[in-house]
Amino acid sequence: PRWRVSVFLKGKRTQRYFKTHAKAKQWIRDLKSTGCVKSFWAALTNQEQIDLVGAYRLAQKRSICLIDAALNYEPISPKKSSLTIGEATSRYLEVRSSQNLRPLTLSQIKWKLRLLKESFGEMRCHEVTTAMLETLFESRNWKRSTIEGVIAKLGPFFNWCIRESHSAHNPLKDILLPKGDDLSPSIFKTEQVSQLMKRAAAADPGMIPYFALGLFAGVRPMEIERLSWNNILNGFIEITADKAKTRQRRLISISDNLQQWLNLGGELPVTNKRKRIAKLISYIGLNWKPDIMRH
Repeated sequence: PRWRVSVFLKGKRTQRYFKTHAKAKQWIRDLKSTGCVKSFWAALTNQEQIDLVGAYRLAQKRSICLIDAALNYEPISPKKSSLTIGEATSRYLEVRSSQNLRPLTLSQIKWKLRLLKESFGEMRCHEVTTAMLETLFESRNWKRSTIEGVIAKLGPFFNWCIRESHSAHNPLKDILLPKGDDLSPSIFKTEQVSQLMKRAAAADPGMIPYFALGLFAGVRPMEIERLSWNNILNGFIEITADKAKTRQRRLISISDNLQQWLNLGGELPVTNKRKRIAKLISYIGLNWKPDIMRH
């Protein structure tokens, strides 16, 4: 006798045969376990995934079992010689500067570290608390979206402090964010897109590729600025790793309407983008907001 298991995997019916009932049941348990793992992984933020992968690799290198390490964990008190925030930000910036980051990313990290240094420069890393950071954000009257952007750049700094034993806790982990901004996305209406493209064709045809790639292919504005005509292939747009936000290469299919707009030519990359966009949208009365083309 054989034991047959019938399941649906990725939308397709699949059958497997086993010599014993125990092996058939074990295969089902393995499938369920894999599904749980995938759901768990998908729910993590990108930074949490990076942290877990880094912890796993470090544990392998040191021949440590991650579960044993977690069970036997005891909070590590920061060194008495813990660096000041001023000293730590300088060292951390040296590390980040050697990681081949884009100039814009590095400049954003620099100004956020400068803010931290100006506010808490003489304090030891482990002395900065969640409440202090919340007070800093509140004093600047920042919206939730701005605070989230600052946390995204400063969070890795405090994780680095933990790694270097200058602190035992990341104070940004427990930040209470203000109520969210109006998160409903700004979306162009069809007639507004038509107005914009017609106006660009008449008054500033060099901007046509910029608008077309954003509106009809969903390419991020910063990515469009890095593209050239060499990235427009036969039927595809190639976003190379050095131009992509995520540093991962991808291909985007060119739709028929996008191809017709690209056939008109124009500038890639564009220059003086902000002034030219402002001039075009003011003429037709559009309210331009970040990522509105992708939305």
